[in-house]
Amino acid sequence: MSTRGPERKVSDKELLECFEDVEKPFVTTSDIATRVGLSKTRIRQRLQSMGPEVRIERHKVGNAVVYWLPDENSGSN
Repeated sequence: MSTRGPERKVSDKELLECFEDVEKPFVTTSDIATRVGLSKTRIRQRLQSMGPEVRIERHKVGNAVVYWLPDENSGSN
């Protein structure tokens, strides 16, 4: 039986920094969950609810979904 405590507060900025912290061009919810201490389900919900100013691409690969930030989010013009 698992015990549930209060969920750790994680900003959108912290979530987006995880995309830069990994050494591959994409992340999974597991990658982010390991870094910020939220469940994979909660990470998925947060990624899907990001505001219109942040575009996150996703693609299903086998049983996993990978996420990446398109170049337009990088801020370089």
